Amino acid sequence: MSTFQRSTHARIALTLVVLGATLACSDKQHSLAGSTDVNAAVDSLNARISKAYRDHDPVAYGRLFTDSAVFEWPAFETVRGRAGLEAMARENWMSLSEMDLKLDVAHRRVASDHVTEFGAFQQAYRDTSGKHTEYGRYVAVLVPSGDGWRMDRFFGFSDSTAKR
Repeated sequence: MSTFQRSTHARIALTLVVLGATLACSDKQHSLAGSTDVNAAVDSLNARISKAYRDHDPVAYGRLFTDSAVFEWPAFETVRGRAGLEAMARENWMSLSEMDLKLDVAHRRVASDHVTEFGAFQQAYRDTSGKHTEYGRYVAVLVPSGDGWRMDRFFGFSDSTAKR
């Protein structure tokens, strides 16, 4: 790993630590009534995200985000909006098969107007060079919509500690 990559991973990790500390210390955190229902609804959203991966369905994937969603991943330019997310998925999934996405939620914070989720993911796929599994970490901000919950912000990065 180059010095630049180590530096980038360190900056990303530091950003996540600061974000986590800020959220943990915030005095504006309030529980929504029925947080059990909120957790079930967010679990359902996560299951639909994984299903969109398995089904290679960029339209279904895009529908799980808000119109103003922001998707940040160091390997891509930042993607904005539902249409941008559909296009990103369509382009990136075109050459992949046997895709699967598993999310492991480490912490979920329910606030009055959003949910913040921290976790790890495991993305499996096959391309022309064979079968691969990528591991990483993510932070997501989810917001209620008229028909459930949608992802409004996503920041993820590959786990530098996983064997390649």
